[in-house]
Amino acid sequence: MFRNIIRIAILCIVLGSASIPLSFQVNSSPFVVWFGNALGSLLSAMVVIYIGDRITDKRFKDKAKKHRVSRKVVTVFETGDDNKHVQNIRGFINKHGLRLFAFFCPVFPGVTLSTVAVYIFDLDKKTYKRWMLAGVFFVSGAYVFAYWFAFVKPH
Repeated sequence: MFRNIIRIAILCIVLGSASIPLSFQVNSSPFVVWFGNALGSLLSAMVVIYIGDRITDKRFKDKAKKHRVSRKVVTVFETGDDNKHVQNIRGFINKHGLRLFAFFCPVFPGVTLSTVAVYIFDLDKKTYKRWMLAGVFFVSGAYVFAYWFAFVKPH
């Protein structure tokens, strides 16, 4: 069973939520698929969070400014901090849409892409992490059990 969970987690890392129908070919138990999917989602999110925290770190930005190509990238990210329109949109998303986005991100567009988007648009990472974790367990769990009930469960 542990091997099946690892296989499902790898499928989830590679394919995101599209791995759930394929995961039932590995194991027909919805609990194993749910746990494997949650594990894969969390592992891929942790990798992106680690990389995102390193890239957005002040020390990394100072080192990156020494190189021509990376100086342009840092300048693009810092330009959004001065733009009032970008700050207003970021504040609106953080206040009204981030919780809903983070809660449903495991199903669409996937935890990995959602986490990348949060770091690119410099949204509230603490709120995202909390609601994404809840979404990984509740929303993807609901998706797994609904798929199992509709297509896999012997009728």
